[in-house]
Amino acid sequence: MIVIRGIIAMLQIASDSPKSFGDFTMISIGDRRLSSATVSKRLDELIAVKAIDQVVHKSKAGRRIIAYKTTEKGKRILSLSKELEGIFTNSKGIKVAFKP
Repeated sequence: MIVIRGIIAMLQIASDSPKSFGDFTMISIGDRRLSSATVSKRLDELIAVKAIDQVVHKSKAGRRIIAYKTTEKGKRILSLSKELEGIFTNSKGIKVAFKP
């Protein structure tokens, strides 16, 4: 299984309340932040598999404000990722490599 860079973090951030594009660009993995291009691509991928929905609001000035919210499917993905992390973490909290 390959988890594409940023997918889980993006689902986590948008799981409580709708988040803007800028919120996703603040995600750091290791010592690197996600670029705008990466965020855009990941959002397109998450929307395509229905793990994130677009939520459109109107500002007081009449502008469209687009935000993103994790769907129930996205929340199931998060739940499974936590379960997998538990499986691949030993009793001392050290992540172990999976060898098929």
